[in-house]
Amino acid sequence: MQIKFFHLNIEGGRKLDDVIAYVLENDFDIIHLQEVAGGYFSKDQGIDNLIKLQERLGYSASLTKTWHITNQPDSYFGNATFFKPSLSKTDEKIIWLKPFREVARYNTEDSAFIKSLPRNALALKFLLDEKSVWFVNTHLSWGPNPKDEPYKVDQGRILYNFLRELDSPFLLSGDFNVTSESRVVKMIDGLAVNHSVNAGLTNTLNPHLHRAKELFPSGHAVDYIYTSPLLVAENFMLVDSPDLSDHFGLRIDITV
Repeated sequence: MQIKFFHLNIEGGRKLDDVIAYVLENDFDIIHLQEVAGGYFSKDQGIDNLIKLQERLGYSASLTKTWHITNQPDSYFGNATFFKPSLSKTDEKIIWLKPFREVARYNTEDSAFIKSLPRNALALKFLLDEKSVWFVNTHLSWGPNPKDEPYKVDQGRILYNFLRELDSPFLLSGDFNVTSESRVVKMIDGLAVNHSVNAGLTNTLNPHLHRAKELFPSGHAVDYIYTSPLLVAENFMLVDSPDLSDHFGLRIDITV
């Protein structure tokens, strides 16, 4: 059985209509999205990204709200995994890399605030041709640059420990917000195949839309897809066209 997989940080749904069109055109089976948002955090005219995606795609979905504004649960930020309803989901786990809390304000210029933000990973297990496979979707901490910080390494270690205890092969994807030289990436490199590194990616940020113009023209490769050695993976690709977000997408096919 072959699964067509797509990963993207959607930047709060800034170009959600284009994301929807791309997914429908390519008929993906499972999709990992980060920065799925609603209310205050939604860049699609305040529309709840999850609801719009489900309505337009016709996919099933699981969402983990990483945080929301105090007393405003509809103003949220999180990770969501979409999958065709024909696929059999048999388990679901949320791994808190930094515990959930509400936030009274949001200030990306405050490094202490950015460090304090909750983070998690969303793990879904599917039964594919009588074989169990985990799909793990995460978005790791940012700031003040894409290099190691103690709080990033601590969160990466929690994710690493979860992955190494899984009872079945896995696909992991995420916006890690760190480059391939980081300890976080090196830890997980010891568990699975890093397709972003193997493909020689040097940048996964979209210079046309990313607000940190000082990062370009070189950019940074901070988005990754990993697969367990037991999975057959092929056709890994960077999706740099059309413009879908301030990040580029990643896609891969796996066979189980």
